[in-house]
Amino acid sequence: MNSHNEHFDNDDNPGESSMKFSGKNDEDDSYSEKSKTYDAETGTKSETRREGSKSIDVNNGASSRHNENNNTCNQDSVGSSNNKPINLTKMSKSGKDESSTSETDVDYFPSPNIKDATAFEAASFWSENTSIHGAYYVLERGHFRVWKKVVWTAIELVAAIGLLIVLALEFQEFSNYDVKSSTAAVVPTSLPFPEVTICNTNMYDSYLQNATGILQPENDEELNAISQPFEDFILDTAFNVKDYVNLTDAWTPVITPFGRCYTFSTDDQVFVPGSAAGLDVSLWLNQSAYEDATLAAGVYVFVTQKGTTITEQAPMVVVPPGAASFISVSLTKYEREQDEPWSRCVGKAPKDSSQACRANCINELTVQKCGCRILGDSLNPGLRYCNSSDFNCTLKASIDEELLLCTGCSVPPCEEEVYFSQYSAARISIKAAQSIENE
Repeated sequence: MNSHNEHFDNDDNPGESSMKFSGKNDEDDSYSEKSKTYDAETGTKSETRREGSKSIDVNNGASSRHNENNNTCNQDSVGSSNNKPINLTKMSKSGKDESSTSETDVDYFPSPNIKDATAFEAASFWSENTSIHGAYYVLERGHFRVWKKVVWTAIELVAAIGLLIVLALEFQEFSNYDVKSSTAAVVPTSLPFPEVTICNTNMYDSYLQNATGILQPENDEELNAISQPFEDFILDTAFNVKDYVNLTDAWTPVITPFGRCYTFSTDDQVFVPGSAAGLDVSLWLNQSAYEDATLAAGVYVFVTQKGTTITEQAPMVVVPPGAASFISVSLTKYEREQDEPWSRCVGKAPKDSSQACRANCINELTVQKCGCRILGDSLNPGLRYCNSSDFNCTLKASIDEELLLCTGCSVPPCEEEVYFSQYSAARISIKAAQSIENE
């Protein structure tokens, strides 16, 4: 008669189960003990019987006995009483029997046959092997409840949407091809001198108008006939403390929207800053010959890059009469990116400047709407100049909404030189004024 006791204990390790069997043989009063253990984490199963003792290795199907009396050890195949091999069978979570001798839990998640597997089986197998941890909790074929899968599905969807938004924003930012501007302040040893254009604020000489009978010119010849003579306007000129004997060598007449003006241009550079170097000019305005419609007395001064066409949009300084005026000049050079797709510029200044583009648009619109050309328009030499009777039409053309159709004028040139002017003045002394008047 054998007595039999069973004991289950898994408090020490919840991932391990153990069973111990003990009993007493009435015939020979011998005592035997047998225990079985199974580790759920590693999938390892072992059985130990002590009579002696006996251990069975499930992995390779071999058993070993140890006889405590003679310390001999034997090894044979594990089998039943009829010497048939024992086949340990595991039930997979999909409901299929999976026989394996593997030591790991991978047998619970067998690799599906790609030809026969359903889409869910393939997705489940992928989720159980991917490093994307959330996918495992969504598609796992085991014990996770439905509400947990729903929560993890929502988490995965939110994360995927957030990732797509971030990628879209990054791609959009990259496709803008933004250009970073770098600025370097350089103190040069010399400065290329700009072009300087001066214009009397009074466009037509009233004495000459009365003498010729031309009140408003229709072409260049009539304009020159009623403009203040050059020799009466510019009295003397010096550059870098060097006087010009023949003033016509220094100045070139140009027709602008402000009437006939004169431009000084030189290839010489300025090496010394301050009033001792640069351009020095004495002017006579002859205010007694001003038209009645002229409101301001003085001189318009334009400091520009060489080759710039003077327009109404050009920056200028107004110098009043009876003053010793000083204009300090600083140069800024712009070199913009020209390679596509980062380029945001076109051509080179002054030909392709935004100022010249807008002036050409206004000129063309004036010709279309008014049938005349603005002073300084050299693109339509066959048309008459606009006069006071065309004032309302020309004013409307200069502010018309159709100017918005002038595409490209907002794009800056790729290379440009911009001169910035700073003006200061003091009243001229009485003796200096008398000396100039006597000359």
